[in-house]
Amino acid sequence: MGLIDRLLRGRRAADDRDTRPLTAEEALARWRYLLGKAPPEVLSEAHGRALEALGEMPRAEVLQRLRAGLSALEPGAVVPADPDVLLRAAARTERRAPGFLERALAADARGRQGLAALAATVVGSHVLAPYLRGFQPGMAPEALVDRRAPEVDVDAPAGPDGSGGQGGHGGHGDHDDLDAED
Repeated sequence: MGLIDRLLRGRRAADDRDTRPLTAEEALARWRYLLGKAPPEVLSEAHGRALEALGEMPRAEVLQRLRAGLSALEPGAVVPADPDVLLRAAARTERRAPGFLERALAADARGRQGLAALAATVVGSHVLAPYLRGFQPGMAPEALVDRRAPEVDVDAPAGPDGSGGQGGHGGHGDHDDLDAED
């Protein structure tokens, strides 16, 4: 039994005729779907667990690519050194700028291989299993965009009327959860 088989056992549609393991493209399709469906907190937890499952070199490369991607988005900004905080920042950035994670991680052939391994591990996470229920193999990329959660600027302060930008901070629109970690 291969790694992907073990990771994805029970995650595939119950079809007796199709018992083969997921291909890299199938794992990436599910991963892309999850990026739009799962909350950033759950995504960062699943990616953290997936990074733990990867070897030291792939883990270091993924973290370096995320740091480079985040710093390219906001030159001069301090990029977190702590992997957990870095993953939360990357998940929030993915929510604000869909496609960020894939662009940051798959810039070249080596990165695409690393992303495929990471995606397969993330998709196999028990934490994300409930969010895969609506996935249908063969979904067009355009269909995935329509199913994304509503865009919320988690860093925007609330307006004078209390609307907008609260982003799950419990009404404290000017609070950034990264500040508490530093």
